[in-house]
Amino acid sequence: MRDADSRAAGPINRDVPLAEGFQGFFRELPSGPWPFGIALAVFVGTLGSTLLAEDVVGVDVIDTIFLLAIGAVAIRCGLWLSLACAAVSALAYDFFFVPPLYAFKPIRPENVATFSVFLLAAVIASYLAARIRAETFAAQQCAATAEALYAYSQRIATITDLDELLQATVQQIATMLDLEAVLLLPGATGQLAVRASTSSWREIEASADGDPGVRRADVRFLDLRTNDAVIGRVGIARRATRNARNESLLTGDRQKTLEALLSQAAVAIERIRFGRERDEARLAAETERLRAALLTALSHDLKTPLASILGAITALRQDRDLYGKMARDELESMIQDEAERLSRFVTNLLHMTRLEAGAIVPDRQPVDLGEVIGSALRQAAPVLGSHPLEVDLDLDLPLLDLDAGLLEHVLVNLLDNAAKYAPAASPITLRAHQEAGGVAVAVADEGPGLPPGDPEQVFEMFRRACGWDRPAPGTGLGLAICRGFVAALGGRIRAANRAGGPGAVFTITFPEALFSAVKASDP
Repeated sequence: MRDADSRAAGPINRDVPLAEGFQGFFRELPSGPWPFGIALAVFVGTLGSTLLAEDVVGVDVIDTIFLLAIGAVAIRCGLWLSLACAAVSALAYDFFFVPPLYAFKPIRPENVATFSVFLLAAVIASYLAARIRAETFAAQQCAATAEALYAYSQRIATITDLDELLQATVQQIATMLDLEAVLLLPGATGQLAVRASTSSWREIEASADGDPGVRRADVRFLDLRTNDAVIGRVGIARRATRNARNESLLTGDRQKTLEALLSQAAVAIERIRFGRERDEARLAAETERLRAALLTALSHDLKTPLASILGAITALRQDRDLYGKMARDELESMIQDEAERLSRFVTNLLHMTRLEAGAIVPDRQPVDLGEVIGSALRQAAPVLGSHPLEVDLDLDLPLLDLDAGLLEHVLVNLLDNAAKYAPAASPITLRAHQEAGGVAVAVADEGPGLPPGDPEQVFEMFRRACGWDRPAPGTGLGLAICRGFVAALGGRIRAANRAGGPGAVFTITFPEALFSAVKASDP
């Protein structure tokens, strides 16, 4: 995780302090033996080369060579070593190149002037070279910081999980500023609680509590705020392995970098929170819609059949002698129809409950589609009423490994849906044929077709024909159950408007993977 974060953030040179202008560079002291070694090597190399080339280049050019060497030391090793190199070079120039040679001269006006001019030129060269070095470091560090902040902003822009965002933020602080970090956000009770931290934060926290040697300046907490309010706290601490060199925990550009990073993090936290609140509001609205739809369905699809059944039974009991045999048969037929309608409604509710609970486990057997379709047509005959039925089946359909009961229920629901929305006496078509990659079963009607928008919406629970010319009875569960059962069987169902005419087509497809190893001709 840490290495990945470092690569994502871009390289930042931690040997170079975040620039605070040239004034801050005067406070920089060499760290480690390498700067001293480099400065010494440059001085010795310059002195040796000038001694060897004195007869070739002449004494007048030697001071320029020393000045160039001093500038190189200033650029590579800093101001203080370049000033020291300038002083030593001035002494060497006086000792080796100003007559009398190989001796420090008595103080004479001409020697003082020569020595002073050389030393002044060396100091000016050191100053200018050191300033170039400081500004170069500052530009490099600003570019690296900007690149790291941009990479961080790109990364968190795609994060939708709050814990992942918080962990990415503390890792970014550790990568960019070489600090341990912890993020605290209010919990359910309003108390701040740790939500993310770097791996060593707990050790630092324990040391701060029990070790009097840990300075207060080594641990610091800052507000995590948006434009409107403080939304949390962030703690930072110096790493135990870091050579602090008595510097402050946050100074200059380090403070600005952390503030910029925390500002981005706060905006991302608010974005995730607003998104979560939006999702919760949408879920609450959908739950309320489903509750209202369920209450409407219960009041209509339970009350209406029960009222019809009770009315017919009351008429038969109280006024049986007033009705002839034909009238009594009609009342008894109505009771049966309404009871079957009520049974279908309760069955759909039970099936929907099983689907929501994930309790649908198909009992797969080799199934003849023709037999299942015939059984579904017989069961749906009462709901089809006056609609003529057109059936078109391929004669050589393969057997499918399916649950015949689930498929039959799907077909009955599709036929019932077609009968509800198709005009009276309009035909309903059922086709089954083999196609490339599988078998397709389609139910088509000549009703008003699907409403505008995504056709997949018709498969949502309690989604009914709102806004169509003719409201249809029902709960809006039938098509949702169809989708759930077909998915459980391993197929797919889709809805579309009929091409070249009014009406809708619901097509079920089963892939070749469901073809049974048993052939239709086998005994």
